[in-house]
Formats: sequence, C-alpha cells, structure tokens
Amino acid sequence: MKRVVLLLSFVVCCVMSLFAKSDVTLKSGSLSKLKTSKAKVYVVWDYSHATLEGQDVKTFLKEKGKEWERDYKAELERAEANFMERFNDKTKSVTITDKKSEADYTIVIEVKDFHYGSTGVSVMIGFGAGDAHMSGLINFYEKNVKQPFAVIDVDGVAGAGFGNEKRRIETYRELAEQVVKLIKKAK
Repeated sequence: MKRVVLLLSFVVCCVMSLFAKSDVTLKSGSLSKLKTSKAKVYVVWDYSHATLEGQDVKTFLKEKGKEWERDYKAELERAEANFMERFNDKTKSVTITDKKSEADYTIVIEVKDFHYGSTGVSVMIGFGAGDAHMSGLINFYEKNVKQPFAVIDVDGVAGAGFGNEKRRIETYRELAEQVVKLIKKAK
C-alpha cells in the first residue's frame, strides 16, 4: 500500500509540474539581439523596493536578530556572484562583466520580494516544499539608452538547500539558468 501511495504522489507531482507556469517569462520586447551577439553585459541589482517575506528588509532582519543583520550583505554578494558565474557557464553568446565601462548592455534586476522558505519543511516533505522563492522584474538596456528593449517578469523562482544563505544562492543560480534559456529561445 505504501508503494502505491508513493507512486501516486510521484505521478501527481510530475503531472503538476507539467502544467505549472514558468517562473521567468518575457513580459515585453525581445531578447533576440543577445542570442547571437558576443556582447558583454553589466548586471545591476536593485533592492530599493525589496521586501523579505512581505516585510520591510530592516524590520525583517531586526526581528531575526543581530546575526542576520550582520550576514545579510555578504549573503547578497555571494548570491550575486553565483548568478554571474552560473550565467557565464550556461551561455556561449553573452557574458556578464564586472566592469560597466566595457559592457554593451545593462541588465537591471529589481528584486521585489524574497521568501526564505523552510529547511524543516524541505527535509520533511521534499518535492520542492520549503524552497525559497523570489519575485521581481529584469530590464535589459542597450548602452546609453534609457528605455529597456526587453522586460522579464520573475514570479517565484525557487531555490532549495539546507540553510537560508544556500537557498538564496540556489535561487539566484536558478534565475541565471532560466534567463539564459529565454535568451537561447529568443526569436
């Protein structure tokens, strides 16, 4: 009986994932100019309107304690570096540079909300339960142009792992992979 229940649970999860909407979708414009170019892009992370689990960042961190407040900036830096590394690993056309002066394009990633998820739920249930999730917008700009040529909606990109920092890093890593897939599929 246990095997039947486990098999049915697995089948239900597989079917649900087939019908799930994509976490990263092209909202407007086209990424085709990035698909075939060997351009360099510079990434700007915008946390100016970000929340953590629906709360103001400072309020959330203060509630969590001094350790969270102390480690938050370093956590963001590691996650952003991981995004850059994964993006560059997954694409042969566009590469991210850390020098704005040599970039042909700028990507502005506006993080709206980040939910850390739960390690306990992740361990007990699995199948993506307890994962971290991020939502936001990604705007693509040509050098010296103020209007984006493409906008991507980020809605619930997930990241798993044991520990809050690991889940954030995995979320940024997954975001990089999904953005690269959109660039590769561009028409």
